[in-house]
Amino acid sequence: MENITIRKDDLREVVHSIKITFVVCTLIATFLYLIIPQVTFVNQFLSTQSIGLTMVTIFSLANILYPPLSKKFIYQYYLLPFPVLIATLIGLNFIQGPPFLQLYTMVLIISLPVLLIFQYRESKNTAGISLKEEKQKRELSEKQLLESKLLLLQAQINPHFLFNTLANIDAYIDDSPDKAKQLLQHYTTFLRHSLSTTQSSEGIIKNEVDLINAYMSIQQTRFPNIQFKQNIDQKLLHKPLPPLLIQPLIENALIHGLAPQGNQGEISLSIKANNQQLLIQVTDNGVGLNSEKSSINGIALDNIRSRLQLYKEQTSFKLTENHSRGVNATLSIPL
Repeated sequence: MENITIRKDDLREVVHSIKITFVVCTLIATFLYLIIPQVTFVNQFLSTQSIGLTMVTIFSLANILYPPLSKKFIYQYYLLPFPVLIATLIGLNFIQGPPFLQLYTMVLIISLPVLLIFQYRESKNTAGISLKEEKQKRELSEKQLLESKLLLLQAQINPHFLFNTLANIDAYIDDSPDKAKQLLQHYTTFLRHSLSTTQSSEGIIKNEVDLINAYMSIQQTRFPNIQFKQNIDQKLLHKPLPPLLIQPLIENALIHGLAPQGNQGEISLSIKANNQQLLIQVTDNGVGLNSEKSSINGIALDNIRSRLQLYKEQTSFKLTENHSRGVNATLSIPL
């Protein structure tokens, strides 16, 4: 015999059925009292309630103990004479007058439309549960699809940066072995952070900052005239953030802002909270958006916009020209 599991929904349905039965039996008792005033209303009420509640109790227990009964309604009609028999015997204790067979027939006739009402409710509830389960499955599939898209988008690391770094290490080995060693250490740190982030759709700000520091250490070793400043609220370091969201902005500022002016200049990173929004700003004093030397990477920026849309609602990404010089990239994400 299979294990019997009683769910909260089953108990809730039993209670609801008892409430409906109480109301229906009260109406029947009132109707009978009007046409048979010789029997007091109290007796009519006790008789109908005992019959109705007995039947709903038997059916409820049968549905819980044998679930197929609630799925195949024809079984309930086969079962109907037995609860009617028990309910009639109990009901006879409260009224006198009608013989057993007459009362049994009357209860059986009244039970048929009532059973149809309960079967309609059961069908409606079953359809609702199936719809809810289907909706949960669809939401789960959509979530898994979004996570796959996030992993695919954040895995698009610029291969040119990796190849150029290896080429620089190779060039430094003979003439500047210490510099080559230092560059290799930064490169190893960067790879460790980047590989860990590309294998997850979730991360925290600290992980992104560590990745950026490793990236800028490599670039500053290659290009000493590049400065990197940070203004980060330390309380925000463990706030959630999609991996590889800020690093492409730093890379974009360096390649398309500072590189055209001889790989020199300043990049600043600011992370703070304002009105329940996480504000991330990457600013450079490079050639700017409108310069002929600038070639802003549209793919990287579209990547960021796509990932923000997949991550949360009410996010924004703006790229503006600084008043003095360079570009300001701003991300706004709800905390």
